[in-house]
Amino acid sequence: MIAWGTLAATLAAPFVFLLPGWALLSILLPPEGFPAERRPDAAAWLALAGGLTLALTPVGLQLLYLVGLKVGTAAILALLALSALIILWRRGPVWRAGWRLWRRLTWRERLARLDPPLVALSLAMLLIVGVRLWVVRGVNVGFWGDSYQHTMITQLMLDNGGLFDSWEPYEHLRSFTYHFGFQGNVALFQWATGWLTGNPTPRTLVLVGQFINALAALGLYPLTVRLCDGRKWAGVAAVLVAGLLTSMPMYYVNWGRYPQLAAQAILPVALWLTMEAVESPRRSAGRLALAALTVAGLGLTHYRIALFYLTFLPFYLIYRALTAGQGFRRWTEPLLRLAMLGLGAGLLVLPWLWHLREGWLLANVSAYQQGAGSAELRTIYNAFLEYWRYSPGWLVWIALLGAGWALVRRSAASLIAFWTALNLALANAYQADLLDTGLVNNFTVIIGLYLPVAILVGYLADQVLALIQSRWRHAEGVAVALVVIAGLGGAYVQSDALDPVYQLVTPADEQAMAWIRDHTPQDARFLVNSFFAYGGHYIAGSDAGWWIPLLAERENTVPTLYYSGEAADRPGYREQVNAFARRVEESNLSDPEMAEFLQSQGITHVYVGRVGGPLLKPAVLRSSPYYELVYDRDGVLIFALRPPP
Repeated sequence: MIAWGTLAATLAAPFVFLLPGWALLSILLPPEGFPAERRPDAAAWLALAGGLTLALTPVGLQLLYLVGLKVGTAAILALLALSALIILWRRGPVWRAGWRLWRRLTWRERLARLDPPLVALSLAMLLIVGVRLWVVRGVNVGFWGDSYQHTMITQLMLDNGGLFDSWEPYEHLRSFTYHFGFQGNVALFQWATGWLTGNPTPRTLVLVGQFINALAALGLYPLTVRLCDGRKWAGVAAVLVAGLLTSMPMYYVNWGRYPQLAAQAILPVALWLTMEAVESPRRSAGRLALAALTVAGLGLTHYRIALFYLTFLPFYLIYRALTAGQGFRRWTEPLLRLAMLGLGAGLLVLPWLWHLREGWLLANVSAYQQGAGSAELRTIYNAFLEYWRYSPGWLVWIALLGAGWALVRRSAASLIAFWTALNLALANAYQADLLDTGLVNNFTVIIGLYLPVAILVGYLADQVLALIQSRWRHAEGVAVALVVIAGLGGAYVQSDALDPVYQLVTPADEQAMAWIRDHTPQDARFLVNSFFAYGGHYIAGSDAGWWIPLLAERENTVPTLYYSGEAADRPGYREQVNAFARRVEESNLSDPEMAEFLQSQGITHVYVGRVGGPLLKPAVLRSSPYYELVYDRDGVLIFALRPPP
């Protein structure tokens, strides 16, 4: 049986993530502003609306932060209501006329009017959303370390009514410079639906991550159709590949790598709107405004994915100049429009760029570029990875065939091949002793390859279908059946995508968190499992003890990973955190001196989660007279510190 919170969230998601973007599109990019042959269909419209909403959220939160205004449930519900009214005002007459016509048709006539590609896409999206919700059934807390950071940021947004500077009461940090688009959209959803679903923030983050995962697949539809000369089946195939046939982006749920996912849901929409702004012969102001807003939102959602947007533009400009009309204007007009778009996007993100100086992010990037850090760190950070470790290799070969055929046909889809090659080259420039900025790395490129692979496979699949269609009039009906069959097979494979290896917080840990809230004092401080990550520069948690500040509202000894990039409320905080972890790692916890040291640091309890870790050994703690076992259930141990007199 589906839990009410999940069902209510699923029903509410289309309204929350489509209405704001849809309303803005209705004002600035109305369907009647397109020639009939270039008008986006319903699926493209919804995909654009979803990506635009994801981009608008961080831009809006930044604006509210600058003017000192807070946001909450009432404001978000009012925004959604206003968006619905705008849509009804702009599209209501058209819908009413269409409904009257639909009612007059017979069932045979209605079936004849159905568009096979859109039928196939609708069925594929049902499978895409369904399998993503199935995978996270019963998952109340996100997997791996990234989920902890994103949940904390989201909770701080909810607590502060928007963006914030202080991380209190969870951390001793006083700046916030991390990209925040994904977390802002989780907060948006929680404000809009939390009163209805009853889902706590960690569960909402898991669900929103899956909703955005589905939007990341759907967002490929309008871009693929545009690059493939308006061929809808190419877009359907791209969505099918990204949503059900590749491991990525589905596998992101195991890593909690949601900001990159959200940015990759925005990226194809930003590229589509950029093309529209550059190529449209009329009403370019609205198109430029929409593109600028989306690009700004992309930058605020993930700094690195915004670079991928930029690397696409040179190839697009060259292709546009070569295929447009003759004369000097074929170069100057696209450049002028892109300059205006860039200026608009730059002005929108400029306040946040100025804000970055408050933390250590820019300094860390600069230090990396100047060669700071160990060779091990640089190798781990940018190691070359094989794509087929994350997705089927046969899809890569089909995509390469698609790229070759697109080059032969001089299709715009060939731009995707050049774009991908450039991103891989930038990530591996260090291999030839060239520039290694750290801004583009192999892991980010490789796990994002589903995007170009899906588009190129979609292009080739459509070319094959077009050839068959020219000889067999039932080809589209068979194509719908093939989409369903392939989708069902892909959904079956992806239903097992969740890997418990990445789970830090188990149901047993959730019960222990409730016990901590009920049986320990407010000022309790927990020693928890940790290890040195990123080449030994910073510590990370290895079990559910890391989550104690969020789930049990008590302090622990492992801060969020962002203590490496944010300013602290005390000098030398990063060094103090690392020094404490190093001493615990190198000492024997059963020594009386160590017990006294822990007491001097305010430690009152020790938490060993079900997953455990290399630092805290249960056998040592059980045998020591300085640790009293006060909780032992389903593999979770909690000790009270009893130092020697």
